[in-house]
Amino acid sequence: MAYSGRSSWRDELREIVTRSVATADDYADVGMRRLRKRIGRSGRPKIQPYTGYATAGAIHLHGRILTNPPLDEDFSNDRWWHNLANTVQRFASDELPGVRVRASLGDAIGHAVSDNEGYFHVKMDRRDVGSELPFWTDAAIAIVDHPQTTKLESATACKVMAVPVAANFVLVSDVDDTIMHTGATSLGTMAKLTFFSNARTRAPFTGIAGWYEAMHRSRLMRSSNQIDAKSGVENEPINPIFYVSSSPWNLYDLLEDFIEINAIPDGPILLRDLGFDHNKFLKGGHDHKLDKARRLIQAYPDLPFVLSGDSGQEDARLYAAAAAEFGSRIKAIFIRDVDPMGDSEHDAKVDQYRRECQSIGVPMLAVKDSIEAARYCVDLGLLDPSKLASVEAATLRDEQRSASPLKP
Repeated sequence: MAYSGRSSWRDELREIVTRSVATADDYADVGMRRLRKRIGRSGRPKIQPYTGYATAGAIHLHGRILTNPPLDEDFSNDRWWHNLANTVQRFASDELPGVRVRASLGDAIGHAVSDNEGYFHVKMDRRDVGSELPFWTDAAIAIVDHPQTTKLESATACKVMAVPVAANFVLVSDVDDTIMHTGATSLGTMAKLTFFSNARTRAPFTGIAGWYEAMHRSRLMRSSNQIDAKSGVENEPINPIFYVSSSPWNLYDLLEDFIEINAIPDGPILLRDLGFDHNKFLKGGHDHKLDKARRLIQAYPDLPFVLSGDSGQEDARLYAAAAAEFGSRIKAIFIRDVDPMGDSEHDAKVDQYRRECQSIGVPMLAVKDSIEAARYCVDLGLLDPSKLASVEAATLRDEQRSASPLKP
């Protein structure tokens, strides 16, 4: 067998082992489902919906079929063993393949069948909806033709974000160490936070809610006194935010709760499957975030994009690749410095990709906090200067809260 310069026997062996483990993982899932069925404990299927979104031509809905979807947490109980038990339950997901679902929004109807990991994806023609969509609306999803549940019992609402024609840009944001402290550069810290904390005890970066909220409602690229014709309210959301992360879908409810608790603007959260196959959580790597950003950029061809990440992982490399591919479609790239007190190897990598972006004409900006990022946004014409005061005030409040010994 001939080997190219990009491949080696180690790479081949690693790929073989990964595929073998993935196959074993699939067989284990099948075996457990057969065992539960044999002992009469198959479980009733339930829908865990993920926030959907609408493009100019389609409605995209997705979710997962589980017998044990995450329950609403009691955030008044922050004891570590309760947090650990909830985390274990998230990762001990009991997914069901082959379950048919029916979705509807207005007059649009779509169907899908859950895959081997319980995931389903529904795509409906937006023209079939029959009316204009507000920024936020709800679609209905239900399980059909299943012996252990009915359409009525399984019915659930799925939030859908519709990007308005008047939007100025799309903001795509990383999660880990961009909006939420995760210690992603330290495996021990990241594991501790993942297993022994909850959405209420996880700490947001100071000012992130204020900065994203200002961007979410920014109309500066349009007439400053123009009021959205559909909402009639100038301060309504107009610019969509998507969140991408290397975390597995098992943590979806935690991230959704974290965003809500910390008043960070809502938006679809795009994660990845937990497993050993290519582009899955246990396989490692972050390139799936570039894949998701690419699909979003292609899905909204008439809008520029703002990308936000951090220096701790691969965001600078991935976003630089997006800049090389899409050029002026990328309005700006913000990289939060995870170690703003001194120079590090992370800074050197960011500087390398910053120079690459500069040669393309796309600004990649290393920022120490949300205030600095907001000021750059003003300079780039993304944010009204009058919004700076609100971002500064929000950052100050966050700093005071984080310094307080009392829990929020």
